[in-house]
Amino acid sequence: MSIKQKILLIFLSFLLISSNLFSDQGTTAAVFLKLEQGVRPIAMGGAFTGAADDVNAIMWNPAGLSQLSGFEATFSHTIWFADIFYDYLALAYPAGEIGTFGISVVYLNSGEIKKWDELGNDQGSFSASNIGGNLAYGTVINKELSLGITVKLFNESIDTEGAFGFAADLGGIYKLPINGLQLGINIQNLGPKFGFGEAFLLPIMLRIGASYTGIRNLMINLDYVQPIETFGMIAAGIEYWYRDIIVLRLGYQYQGMFDLNHYYENIAGPSILAGFVIGAGLKIDIYSIDYAYRQYGVLESTHRIGLSLKFK
Repeated sequence: MSIKQKILLIFLSFLLISSNLFSDQGTTAAVFLKLEQGVRPIAMGGAFTGAADDVNAIMWNPAGLSQLSGFEATFSHTIWFADIFYDYLALAYPAGEIGTFGISVVYLNSGEIKKWDELGNDQGSFSASNIGGNLAYGTVINKELSLGITVKLFNESIDTEGAFGFAADLGGIYKLPINGLQLGINIQNLGPKFGFGEAFLLPIMLRIGASYTGIRNLMINLDYVQPIETFGMIAAGIEYWYRDIIVLRLGYQYQGMFDLNHYYENIAGPSILAGFVIGAGLKIDIYSIDYAYRQYGVLESTHRIGLSLKFK
């Protein structure tokens, strides 16, 4: 049995075991693992499972790492709600027939949070943070099929308390006999229960996606995302390149209903746009600068900016 046949057997075994986990519904821990990373995938509405054709595959579908032709790196900074921010750094290196290896780091910080004792006395402030390190590998099994795995190590801290956990993602990409069309699957955050004292299930998610690049300079993606604890979500996105210099991206996420925003007396206010994403980028030689604007309705919006390098 060849090495790649063994990899396929291991992947199918994990897939069979993990399928039983989706029967349990309830509260999950380490929810920061659900945060989406990478400006480019986010600008396409989070529809990237079937594409996964750059270094961001580490977080979206590790099987996609097999599509890289050279070393890639990306860094992004996200201005999130309130004083919360998070940063993301990822590197990927194709090692020939062995496969492609990737590593990434995610850091989330809440900023200062006011603290009081049980009598209401001011006790200053504290912060909460999460840091995660990810190791990924993707390889080609045959001309149609690629498989990959991402191993996640993370630490969550609140004030003086902290907890360590680990998880894994399993991904696959299958190229259909239609030019430019491929399908992807990724099961995310498989691992033991996690928590401070009492432990809960990790936020396991199943992602299934399709990507079509049969039209010149255009990518069209569609994903279905099923979290373990809530309704499924549909994500769609497009990417259009002009002269391989300027890129425009558009995406939308839909999770079962439109929020007409009752805070605005049942008039469709900002929440009707919740899930809408738009982005753009500029490529100069091996460098790319990308931006994404995401609307969250009454929670307002977030901004992401990233810098990527791609060596051929």
